[in-house]
Amino acid sequence: MNVVLLLLIRMALSANILYIVPLGSPSHVIWNRALAVSLNDKGHNVTMVTHTEEKQKIKNFHTILLEGFYEKKYEAHSLESLSKRDAFSNIKARYDYSFYSCVHDLETEGFKTLLNYPKDFNFALIIFDITNEGCLYPLIQRFNNPPVVAVTTFLLSPALAHVFGNPMQAAYFPFYSTKHTDRMIFVERMKNFLLIHFEILYRRYISLPAELKLAKQYFGENIRDFEEVERNMSLLICNYDPLLSFPLALAPNIVPAGGLHIEPVKPLPVDLKKIVEDAQEGLVIFALGSYFRSDQLSITKRTAILDAFAKLPQTVLWKFESEITDLPKNVFVRKWLPQNDLLGNCKTKLLITHGGALSTQEAMYHGVPVIVVPFFIDQHANGEKLADRRMGKVVSYHDITSENLFAAITEVINNPMYSKNIKQLSQLYRDSPDHPLERAVYWVEFVLRHGTAKHFNLASRDMSTYQLASYDVVLVLLLGLFLLYELTLFIFTCCRWTYSIKSPVNIAL
Repeated sequence: MNVVLLLLIRMALSANILYIVPLGSPSHVIWNRALAVSLNDKGHNVTMVTHTEEKQKIKNFHTILLEGFYEKKYEAHSLESLSKRDAFSNIKARYDYSFYSCVHDLETEGFKTLLNYPKDFNFALIIFDITNEGCLYPLIQRFNNPPVVAVTTFLLSPALAHVFGNPMQAAYFPFYSTKHTDRMIFVERMKNFLLIHFEILYRRYISLPAELKLAKQYFGENIRDFEEVERNMSLLICNYDPLLSFPLALAPNIVPAGGLHIEPVKPLPVDLKKIVEDAQEGLVIFALGSYFRSDQLSITKRTAILDAFAKLPQTVLWKFESEITDLPKNVFVRKWLPQNDLLGNCKTKLLITHGGALSTQEAMYHGVPVIVVPFFIDQHANGEKLADRRMGKVVSYHDITSENLFAAITEVINNPMYSKNIKQLSQLYRDSPDHPLERAVYWVEFVLRHGTAKHFNLASRDMSTYQLASYDVVLVLLLGLFLLYELTLFIFTCCRWTYSIKSPVNIAL
């Protein structure tokens, strides 16, 4: 009887949730899927819109596939071209990629499936990854405007923080595609200031209007402006943590949940278990994440990397997506690696990575030192953050030679400082009253229970950029000082002129 009662209560509390993950990046799907599955475990019926096909069959968990995205090749994202971009061009590249993704997604059968739902079909809640692709915002209106919880796997970019009224903290929180730390000199602070404002303005006046115009071709002219849509989102759950990033003041409607995707370590597959057990000198993991592929590295770079690995006493596991020959005897390749489970193994001495947020967070969680070879956007910042804290080193892609890479690897493995520092951070991160995944689930269900979280909004959410930063006040004060200066100068000039008229020289004349 009690079991039946509990089941009935769970059914009554369960909700129909639409979870939209439009960004075409497998790692972003990993983070979002962790939250979606956890909500499903709580009894909710979750429908997930994604580019990644679901391999497991989970009760009351459904996917709508925006098919064909990964089969295309986005030429602007080659390893060679990405590694040459500066912070400003990275902003444009990010939003160009967003528009490119929109063009694809709006033509998919998965998108048509969403449009063909019954007109009166309702979801109790929509969770929307707003990192990119505002062109799918009209789906909220299509499903009769239920409460919306925004999420972003992309740490916490200033543009998205600004949407939720968070103050711009350009003086000490580095822009996500720079190499700055939170201790910036004047020139770095100036660049940081310009980058933050450039992205906010570029997104507002170029990217979102272009995607709105595109969306009208598929949803019709009678759709809400995207800024209005974002203004009505209840909360933002972000992949940010002050220990894994730099400390930042957050508005009450922004929930930090950095590292929510990190799971307990699972047993390794039999073949990998044997390799790890035989690694008497320890293990080095080399993986460029889920978006970049090691087989896209130039032949020159591959040769240099393998030459460096051949000199190591450690065993190397390399995530390499195609066939490769002439491997040193201590190097093993696999098309896929259970990175979190390997990082959790006591034999792992080092992770060599592209510096994506999820990979660096996993390394920090497990206390494994890192060498970062960054290519794009936040990877540069993630690498410099680790290097600044003496938890790893950064090796530029263009600087990779056998000698440079070997020197960096041996320095990080043999110097106990790196391991000590990152293990201390791991202990701090784990010492928390709740897991970030539990925190995220709580706030999603909070919005489900109350239908909104508008009482957490700062007044700044309804203010323009110049009001939020008090630029108008500063301008008036500067204008006042200028007028006071001009008035003082005028009075002084008049006094001098009057004195000169009354001077003895003029009287004598």
